[in-house]
Parts: sequence; structure tokens; C-alpha cells
Amino acid sequence: MIFSSETKNRLEVGFTYAGIILFVVHCLIIQFIDFGFIPTEALPKNLFGSPFASLFTPFSILLIYEVYLLIYYLRESYTKSVSKQIEIMALILLRNSFKDIDKLMQGHTQLFQSELIKDVTGFIALLVLLWAFYHLDKNRKGIKYSLSPNFVLLKQRISVALFWIFMALSIYSIGHWVMGLAQFQSHGMQQDPSHIFYSEFFTLLTFVDVVLLLSSAKNLSNTILVIRNSGYVLSTLLMRISFSLVGWERIGAVVIGAGLAVFMLWISEKDAFRSKGV
Repeated sequence: MIFSSETKNRLEVGFTYAGIILFVVHCLIIQFIDFGFIPTEALPKNLFGSPFASLFTPFSILLIYEVYLLIYYLRESYTKSVSKQIEIMALILLRNSFKDIDKLMQGHTQLFQSELIKDVTGFIALLVLLWAFYHLDKNRKGIKYSLSPNFVLLKQRISVALFWIFMALSIYSIGHWVMGLAQFQSHGMQQDPSHIFYSEFFTLLTFVDVVLLLSSAKNLSNTILVIRNSGYVLSTLLMRISFSLVGWERIGAVVIGAGLAVFMLWISEKDAFRSKGV
């Protein structure tokens, strides 16, 4: 069973070892470039120009496991899966912050004009919002509502389908990027690693959220919960849009999306909605 506790624990161990091994490999490649065994122009500098760039790799592996956890918790709780979305976006920003360290250390860019300061600012903002989200979720009064067996079964089937699509999309996206990396010396431009897999996955996730929203509307007696879930869909969409933006607009879209999720969770717990049963 792909969502059993045993499978989850095995994947956690597997991703841990994979992160360590690939981190060492990344470090070795950077050293080979420094020693002249690999031409400097053969690989992009933002990923292989500094030892600090090797930190990009273990965070990438951690992100893949976080996506699995998102799908894992989608079966159990829509709200929990939304928190995982925010965690993934925070980790993407943290991972991206390592790309510009080499330029900063060599004085090619100023701190407050670099992507580093933007990514770190967004990361801190998301951590604060994530803390607020978990605080609200932990202290929820718990609106009681029943879900039909058909809706529960639908969530299970969607999660399984999403897992296999996730696997196929991961293999395709990473393979396509590695091929581009191998041809970097002759073709030049390399796709931004932030756009690998995640833009497509969040697009798919947005449509999955809509399907769950439309299905849950028939199963939830409390309208505010349907409105809350609608806000979650918009939150996912804003996070997806961020992959098409640059600079502060990119950070703004992510933070607004996460902030919307926090607001929807907060407002859905207000007594005014609960007492009137809307």
C-alpha cells in the first residue's frame, strides 16, 4: 500500500540517504570543476560555481518527499494538505536562496538587489504564516459534519492517481532537466530549477482541489466550510501563478496565497458563522 505507515517510513529513510548521496556527488562535481577536470563553461555557475550551491541538492530531495506527504495527507484532511503546500513553497524559497550566494561572495551583485534577499524575506513571511496556520488548526473547535462513503472513496482514488502522476511527472521533469544540463555547454540557457516539476504539479493540484471542492459541496452541511475550501483553491492557484512571476511579484503571490489560506481557516472558525449555520 503506497500510503501505509510502513511505506511512508521507508520513503523517509530512502529520501534521506538519497539526499546525502546526491549532496556528496554535487560537492564532488564542484571540486572537479575547481581542479579543472570539468570545463567551467560546461555547467551553469548558479548551481556549480560555489560549494554553497551544493546545498541546493538535499533541499530538492527533501521537497520531493514533502510532495509525497502532501498527497499522503490529502486523503485524511484537506486543511492538512494545504499546510503542506505552504511548507513546500517555503522550502522552495529557502532552496533558491543558495543560488545567488556565489555572486554575492564575488561582489557581482549587492545584497539588497539580489534574489537572495527576496527569497529569504518570502521564506520568513511564509514561516510566520505557517505558524499561524498550525496554531489555528490545533485550536479548531471542530465543526462536525459527515462525509458520504462515495466522497471518502473519491478522495482515496484521487490520492492514488495523484501519486502515480506525481511519479511520472517527477521522472519526466527531472530527466528533461538533466538532459538540458548535459547539453548546457552547447545550448547555453538552462531552465530555472524552481520551475522543474513544481509549476506543473501545482497546476494539477489546482484542478484536483476544484474536483474535491465540487464533490464536497454535496457532502458538507455547513456552507462556510465550502467557502473555506474555495479559498484554499484560490490559495493554491496563487502559489501556482508565482512560478510565472519574477522578483518581488513572485514573492508577493506566494505570501498572499499563504495568507489567504490562513485567513480562510481563521474566519471559518468564527462563532458568527458557526451559530447561524451558514
